[in-house]
Amino acid sequence: MALKLAVPLESAESEKRVSLDPLSVQRLRDLYKVNVVIQSGCGNGAGFYDDDYEDVPVAKTFAECVDQAIVVVKVKPPTVQEAELLPVGSVLLSQITPYLHLDEIEVLRKRQITTFAMDLMPRITRAQPMDVLSSQATVAGYKAALLAAELSPRLFPMLTTAAGTIKPSHVIVIGAGVAGLQAIATARRLGARVEAYDIRNAAREQIESLGATMIDTGVVAETSGGRARALNKEEKQKQHDVLADRMSRAHAVICAAAIPGRRAPRIITEDMIEGMLPDTVIVDMAAETGGNCELTRPGESYLHGDTLIVGAINLPSSGAVHASEMYARNLYNMLKLMLDERGQMHLDWGDEILSTCLLTHNGDVYHQPTAELMDIACAPPISEQRQRSEEQPDQAAGWLEDDEPISSTADDNDQQMDQSPSGDDSSAVSHEVKAAQSDVTAPADVAVSNDKGEDNPDDEDDRDDLMKIDGIGPALQNRLYDFHIRTYAKLASLDAVDIETLERHLDDNKELDISEWVRQAQELENRH
Repeated sequence: MALKLAVPLESAESEKRVSLDPLSVQRLRDLYKVNVVIQSGCGNGAGFYDDDYEDVPVAKTFAECVDQAIVVVKVKPPTVQEAELLPVGSVLLSQITPYLHLDEIEVLRKRQITTFAMDLMPRITRAQPMDVLSSQATVAGYKAALLAAELSPRLFPMLTTAAGTIKPSHVIVIGAGVAGLQAIATARRLGARVEAYDIRNAAREQIESLGATMIDTGVVAETSGGRARALNKEEKQKQHDVLADRMSRAHAVICAAAIPGRRAPRIITEDMIEGMLPDTVIVDMAAETGGNCELTRPGESYLHGDTLIVGAINLPSSGAVHASEMYARNLYNMLKLMLDERGQMHLDWGDEILSTCLLTHNGDVYHQPTAELMDIACAPPISEQRQRSEEQPDQAAGWLEDDEPISSTADDNDQQMDQSPSGDDSSAVSHEVKAAQSDVTAPADVAVSNDKGEDNPDDEDDRDDLMKIDGIGPALQNRLYDFHIRTYAKLASLDAVDIETLERHLDDNKELDISEWVRQAQELENRH
């Protein structure tokens, strides 16, 4: 059966992007035979209309779109209400910004959604085609520079006219990541004189290659991975003093400094703003994560004295066409890593990209900072949780192929398997990699297996005659046995989430009343 992938409409009022454009959808259908369903109007804001998705089914509502979906792709994280509609055990790919969406993550966790946060992508060469932060930051930086030029009462380029020579505007860009570098390049193309500041050593060469001047504060703070880290008190004061002097002569300031997974660093203070030239414009691209300017109001533009402070939010959405195309390519490349040649889920938990982006799975949280904020234990990497004997028959694909049994889940941490292979060769198929496939949707309480390579404790002597329950015949009894539901006690213990998951994977049997089975099993168990 073809894997169903849902492309719902983004519910955020200011969001015009769509997660997959028509070209990416067509590629998924042609190469992987994926059954894609879109929600009506999902691409309208980006200029992609329903008819552009040729021969793709169109759902009217979010619930209809995601119904029975194995994979759901979004730009922004689902709302709490939307998360509650996602099929139990399904896979979600989206930008999340985890610390800002803890309520949503709690719902995803409870519904055992396997969530891949695209904004947690590791900084490795192989992950660049999937790096949504970089692709969307490119659009944001470009738009921020244009916004600063539009709102400034000064012209950016130097002009020589009969009325005299107009000096170029002086623009300062704070932060030289992808967004900052694009802002620098755009401001330079507009003719401004640009200075830029970043606390990473590697940024100097990039800044100067774009024709800007690096502001040297004497402060360098970066992690081994090449990303900026938070500054200590002394470093902040040193940075403050140098930047305050430079900004007192600037006409426009573009803020693009960010620390992944944390609120944006506060760099521009009120006293620095007080010392700026009249009619200076500050465009704060970090407004959504707290702002680089301490006076920024997200989504608002207002005057503080003579300085205009712009709390720009969701700038990539203002370039929705190209932003959507780039985001869709990022998702397409991520999905290629997750799908096998048959178009079925194939998750290699030893792959650094998948393991780093994994946020929730089987009711656990796998991102340490998020787990700490939620005051719960962070699950160890799946590839370290499992040890599986080479002699044990592979029963991995149970929830993906209806005729195969289920393997164990992340809750069986005391019954471990061998680590899945890592590296760039995602085509390698091993016993352990196949076992990871079942983890996409298998509920913790339903799927229980013996992962130590020993004889299965649930042998014939431990099986109850489930056909004593009305509605269960020989075929269904064998299916339940394959799902490791072999006793009345096991069936009686299923909760609402388990029942919903089981219904999804027995959907070839139309007349099911699993809740009634559970009730009867409880009665039989009580008699014993």
